Amino acid sequence: MLTYLPPSERETLPPPSDKPWLLLMLCVFWVFPGLVGHDPWKPGELETAAVIGRFLSGQHWSLPFFGEQPHLIAGPLYYWSASLLAWPLSKLGMQVHDAARLVTGAWTALAMWGVGLAGRELFGRRQGRVCVMVLIGSIGLIVWGHHLAPPIVTLTAFSWLAYALAYARRQPLQAGLLLGLVWLVLIAGSNLGQLGLAVLMAVAVGAVGPWRRLAYLVTLLAALVVAVPVGAIWLIDLARFDPAAFAHWLRLFALGPYDGLGHLALFGSAGYVLSLVLWFAWPALPLACWGLWSNRAELRTQPRLILPATMAALGLLWLLLAGDVRESDLLVLLPSLALLAGAGIDRLRRGAAAALNWFGVMTFGIGASLLWFGWLVLHLGVPASWSLALQEASPAYRLSWHFGGLLLAVLMTVVWCSVLLRKRSLGRQAVTNWACGVTLIWGVLIGLWQPWLDASKSYRDVALSLRQALDQQVPGCVAGEVSTSMLASLDYFASIRLRSGPAAEECPLVLRQGTPPPGSWVRWEGQRAGENREHFYLIELADRE
Repeated sequence: MLTYLPPSERETLPPPSDKPWLLLMLCVFWVFPGLVGHDPWKPGELETAAVIGRFLSGQHWSLPFFGEQPHLIAGPLYYWSASLLAWPLSKLGMQVHDAARLVTGAWTALAMWGVGLAGRELFGRRQGRVCVMVLIGSIGLIVWGHHLAPPIVTLTAFSWLAYALAYARRQPLQAGLLLGLVWLVLIAGSNLGQLGLAVLMAVAVGAVGPWRRLAYLVTLLAALVVAVPVGAIWLIDLARFDPAAFAHWLRLFALGPYDGLGHLALFGSAGYVLSLVLWFAWPALPLACWGLWSNRAELRTQPRLILPATMAALGLLWLLLAGDVRESDLLVLLPSLALLAGAGIDRLRRGAAAALNWFGVMTFGIGASLLWFGWLVLHLGVPASWSLALQEASPAYRLSWHFGGLLLAVLMTVVWCSVLLRKRSLGRQAVTNWACGVTLIWGVLIGLWQPWLDASKSYRDVALSLRQALDQQVPGCVAGEVSTSMLASLDYFASIRLRSGPAAEECPLVLRQGTPPPGSWVRWEGQRAGENREHFYLIELADRE
């Protein structure tokens, strides 16, 4: 029977020896799978790849752009960093999107480092690694931590924001320089809405506890000196290079989930946020709630609780008030929730820790077993009906044995089984096993199923087929009325730039999505293998010959 024991009566395990390389190895196993070896997927990767391709071909540095339109959902910092890495690696034969996606891994690793440093600064030695484990185990981070898209910059910025504010208690000036870099990253890599949230967090923390002193003003002033002049360079250059694009960004995208100054979105996503955060931040959210409850007597006096609690409360309030929240916007919550979870993990009741541990081991163990079983069914053809169903789900996939992915899946499975045998305090064991379970599922999924998934998600064949068809037509422009994903794919894979608006009136060819109208002169039509909802066709307009 599981019962609660006070800390004084609990079994005391010997102090663990410092083995930071084990945590480093787990982070590597979590980060690396899925970064290379597949084409850009929806959502967001296709547009990001197209923007990076444009930067590599000479697009002006301050304006993210693809097709015939600016892409200003986020600042250009992620695209710059991805282009800087993709340029030399593409010269060595690596695909641009694979090389660029490695930058996501770098930003994710920086976020883990920032959370670890913040945890150590707030709670002491060996505590930072627990916070990193909670962050790694968060379900919502799995996709965005491996995605070719700018939102990962947000996670990194708020992770280092927590460390900068915690560090300000000891070194106000150095922390101010670091805080300025965080604000600069948000200006150039995210949006003014998230920058405003980060500034609000810094100001709110300065009104309470040990931050409420004159030295903290040095931190804020140093941050302003670093962030504002440098960050303004991008905005000023964008306004001078393309005033229309700058005005469009300011009106519709500048404030992130609040849209822009010309269309302020409020109070439209509270229900969506509350339903999404329950799984997106699992298990960080319930562990953070326990961290607050178990330390409630110290909540108003201890800096280690005041900082993450303030950040979490303001972050959640900021999301609830917004009117156009996307899933990636919830990344602002994960660093503070991971830190709050670290505050209560050693006080976790035995029954709760055992339940979390059992649930994680069973869930991820069964999940990995199903992935292995499905892969064997697909490749061995037994039973035949199940194998046929899996083949029909991704008809473009050609059965083959990818030994690199198979080796990765075997290695991840063996390592996970060995981790289960290690002994540590029950709360830490539950968190560690959960993080390792998430890593196992992701590693096995990518190792075994990435080629199958890529065959069903890639737009490469459709774009190249259209390119081949256009090469056989009379030279001329092409107008377009297709999805953003297809528009980006045509730009990235086939260098096809569709015209729209008044510039499209002179084009003899039009690419559309759906069903060709009766009597139209269809020059080409196509779709992704197995895709029934997106059908594209190219028609020739006789009156424009």
